[in-house]
Parts: sequence; C-alpha cells; structure tokens
Amino acid sequence: MIGKSYDGSTPWQAAMFGNEHLATIVPISGLIGLMELMWKNGSNEARAPFMHNVVYGSYGLDGDTQDIGNACPDYALGPAAGTGAYVWGGEAVGTYWEERYFLQRVLDNYNGSVYLIQGMHDWNVDPHMAVPTINILKQHGIDAKGLFGQWDHDYPDRPDYHFDRSGEGRGREAYPQMTRFDWMQDLLEWFDYYLKGIGDKPGLWIEIQSNHGEWRIEDHYPPQDMETLTLDLGGALINIGGTTTIFPDASTGPVYETAPFEEGIWIAGLPRLHVDVRTTTIGGQIYALMEDCDDSGQCIHIGHAIMDLRYHEGGSEEQVWIPLLQTINAKMEFFTIDAYVDANHTIRLSLFSTGDDYLPASTSSVVTIQEGTGSTLQLDIIDAADKLWFEPPTCTHSYCTDWVNQTAEST
Repeated sequence: MIGKSYDGSTPWQAAMFGNEHLATIVPISGLIGLMELMWKNGSNEARAPFMHNVVYGSYGLDGDTQDIGNACPDYALGPAAGTGAYVWGGEAVGTYWEERYFLQRVLDNYNGSVYLIQGMHDWNVDPHMAVPTINILKQHGIDAKGLFGQWDHDYPDRPDYHFDRSGEGRGREAYPQMTRFDWMQDLLEWFDYYLKGIGDKPGLWIEIQSNHGEWRIEDHYPPQDMETLTLDLGGALINIGGTTTIFPDASTGPVYETAPFEEGIWIAGLPRLHVDVRTTTIGGQIYALMEDCDDSGQCIHIGHAIMDLRYHEGGSEEQVWIPLLQTINAKMEFFTIDAYVDANHTIRLSLFSTGDDYLPASTSSVVTIQEGTGSTLQLDIIDAADKLWFEPPTCTHSYCTDWVNQTAEST
C-alpha cells in the first residue's frame, strides 16, 4: 500500500491492524498520528485547531443525501478537540488524539515491511514523522528502508516542484541533486521482493541528503555513535542580542552566535536545546531558530525548534512550577537537521516566542533565559570520512539544467 500525504497516512492506519495480507507499506510524507501532524511539545501550527475537520472532513461532502453519513459523534468532537488542544496543549476531549495515534499499534501488530519517503523541508508533514520513526521500526524488527531528501511536501522525482517549493535555507542549496529519478527503480525492486518474492532482498538502509545536496547511506537515522558538540549560552554561544528576555511578540528575544569554526562540522539528526528559564506565569513558549552564517554575515536557516513551556520536560505530561521564583529547564528538540557548516562560518541561535507557521502560546508569558552551563545547544556531529557517499543519476530535466547553468554563470 502506497500513498502521499493524506493517502500516505492510510498505509499506517492499515498496518496497525496487523492484516496478514498487507506485505509492505510505502508512506510518502504520511502521518504516524493525527496530533503529531500539527502539534510539537504542546505548540500549535496555525492550522491545528481546525485543519483535520474543516479540510479533511470536507472531503466527504459532495452535496448529496449521503452527506449525513459524516454526522458521526467523532466528527462533532473534532473542533472541540482541536480548540482544546490549542488551549491546553494536549487531550481535552476524552482519548480523541490517543485513538488517532497509529505508530504504536503498527509496532504491536504489523508483520510487513516499511519503505519511508520523507522531505526534510516538508512544511506540511514535518520530518519528525520519519525521524526517529525509522530507527524505532528497526528496533522492533520491522524491515525498514528510508529515502530522506531536502525536498518539500513532494515525491522524490518532481524537479519542477522541487525548485518552485524550495528557497534559500529551505532546500534550494540541495537542488537539483535532490531530484531522484532512480527511486522508481528502487521501488520496483522493493515491490518485486516483498510482494512477489523476486530478486535479492533490498538494502535496509537510509539514503539521506545533506542541506548542500550530498547523498550518503546510514544504517540508522539519526546515526549511531556520533560525537556531541555542546555549546553553552553566554559562553561558547556569545550573546550578541543584548537581552535575555523573550517577549510574547514573536520578534523580541536574545540572539547568540559562536566564534567562527576552525574546521567544518556536519550536524546530523535531532539537535537539542536545553535551556534554563523563568517565566512570569505558568506558560510561555520558545521558538529557536538555528542559522549558518558566513564571514560576510549572510545567514541561512538550517533548523528550528518550538516548545510550549507547560511541556518543558519534552513529553506529553503538563508540568507546573512557581512563576518568577522557580527555574525550569526546557528540553527542546529541533526538527530533523542534516547540515554542513563550513570552516570560518558561525552558528547563530535566535530565540523568540513563536516563528514559522506556529501560533502564539495560549498561555503567553514573558520568558527570561538563564545563561550558563544549564543552558546548552547540543549538536550531534558525524565524521564525513567514515561515511559512504554516492552520487545519484544526474537530473537532466530542463528545470535542473537551467538552474545548474544559471548558478554556474553567477559564480
């Protein structure tokens, strides 16, 4: 069973019932859970309170007498569940969201294989649907393979979409190498083996692309046995913004930057920002933007993270503390990053109350950062010399060749 986006979620839903006749699934930007699509650590995307009912629910309406079939109790609960999750950051209507989490039941019941396809800059279905899901599948003995490129909410072989939907710091640097016309051959071999028993067993690895276009193979993703580079706020990360206060206005907050790196570093997986803070109320939110800045001061996005501080432990349990008096440590995790930061470049970390397509917190608060060893940015680093790199077939579509020629002329 194969599909993309909404149709890419159906394979996960089918797999969770353990049907013996379902031999393999290929989710392309599919959902492991409905709440996971639009919430992260209690923080809401702008579409979160209404998306699944107003948009997805409307698919069942076509103006005939059968529309009444949509008038089920759960459809009526949907708007309340969405609004409640915005206000409280979690379950507000019974077990509405728990019932719509698919991955655990897949792990418990499914005996087939999984070929995961995911865009690392997918704005619609964020890459945390695939990372670390791919490792969890492997840990449970499920045959799993991954293809993770720097495209958006797309198939791997759409050069026109890849170009039109990418931008500076949002995938463009990996174009046109991101376009994988060979993936259909891989898919054919996958289906031949798992559906017909024909040919050799496919390699159960992950093909991952960096933000500058290079492809390599990993056995797991995030990779295993990486070194961790730890940078403390106010120390290795120098405060260049002149403040430690985040105001709930989406634009005011501290900015930190490293010294230029003597050697390039390769960041892979799920970086963390663990930061000590105090708040004026039980609430508040932190949006963290990580950028790669060159020696001229030009910066590009390499990753971001967000957290509703009511969920500062990083799980699904709401926390309480004494505002103004008690320090809490917000254990933030960035969305998946695979990025190379060159020698003589710096990493800049900007902290705001919200960013990208996330709503302001329903419990807005002034947040004060406490610098020092309790507040650190943790980057997992790979050694490029130890990795297996490869070049996929060159994209010869006019979009690809035009861009290559244009960039060659500009340099």
